[in-house]
Amino acid sequence: MSQNKKHDDEYIPEFEFDKFVDDIVSREDCQREKMREYAEGHKELPQRKYNRLYRERPQNRVIWRKK
Repeated sequence: MSQNKKHDDEYIPEFEFDKFVDDIVSREDCQREKMREYAEGHKELPQRKYNRLYRERPQNRVIWRKK
């Protein structure tokens, strides 16, 4: 085995992730704001409530068949 310590001698600069973390946080905040606005725009309307309550569901179907 050779004793190659070239990597130890090289200068490796410090790298800061603050700008990436700040970017991720700002994107999450923007997405959260968009979701809040979307939810406010689609509030529960009486028509939607009525439709949800009285929608025909497969388990509630009445099927008539000739015997």
